Amino acid sequence: MTAMTEAEEALEDNAARKRATLRRYLRHPGFMIGAIGIGFLVLVALFALWIAPHSPTRTDLMNTLAQPSATYWLGTDQFGRCVLSRLIHGAQVSLQVGFFVVLISLTAGTLLGAIAGYAGGFLERVLVAIIDIMLAFPSFLLALALVAARGNTLDSIILAVAIAYTPRVAAVMRSVVLTIRPRPFIEASRAIGLSTWTIIIRHVIPNALPPVIVVATVSAATAILAEAGLSFLGLGVQPPTPTWGNVIAEGQTAITTNPLISLSAGLCIAFTVIVLNLLGDGLRDTLDPQMRRNTGKLL
Repeated sequence: MTAMTEAEEALEDNAARKRATLRRYLRHPGFMIGAIGIGFLVLVALFALWIAPHSPTRTDLMNTLAQPSATYWLGTDQFGRCVLSRLIHGAQVSLQVGFFVVLISLTAGTLLGAIAGYAGGFLERVLVAIIDIMLAFPSFLLALALVAARGNTLDSIILAVAIAYTPRVAAVMRSVVLTIRPRPFIEASRAIGLSTWTIIIRHVIPNALPPVIVVATVSAATAILAEAGLSFLGLGVQPPTPTWGNVIAEGQTAITTNPLISLSAGLCIAFTVIVLNLLGDGLRDTLDPQMRRNTGKLL
């Protein structure tokens, strides 16, 4: 009877913690704005084929650089393509880049940082040297060089940007692991004979993930900016495939007569970066106990 009561109490405590966590997220305005904004962008990207009023690649040379109208809400570009349709379909490329860059950089950076922080000794010095060397190069220039070497396909762009931003995640992960390594539960895990890999996978990484997830969320915004920059320079996904970066580049020629082409694409990028940063700030405030205490005092 006592065992059943203790089990029920444990279940109730677990449910209460989950409800408290959900309330923290729902009460954080930045997190909610970011989550709603990202949800909106995901829906636009998923249903772009049905939302877009026209084909993003169909040309109409009789309506080049048309001003906004009931037919073309944001006008047309120099080839008569619907700007709004190209922006809607361009969300697919940007979100793909952001998602896969975060997935790759979070996985690789987490493993590298955890190994470097926990292993110590010669292996740590080698990994830290590699991370520091990669951090010494500006991330965008490193991605630019990698894309130039591998080609400007979408896969190459994702891989290049992920490699460029992995050291950031690895550096944060290592610094967090260094604070976790001397804790009693890690010492206890060693004492009962758990292997190094088991301790890293089962105990170190789960306890170090919250700040790393925040960094990865912010990296998604910088990855989208990097893809837009590469496309603007002509090293991203090539036309006629629409991306926000090449829409800005194509709008340069008509910047004085129809500035809405470049401006609308720039606003899409700005909106995405803002909501991703708000989401990252919300995750930081809700996942970090110290930030939760400070936020609670302010509120």
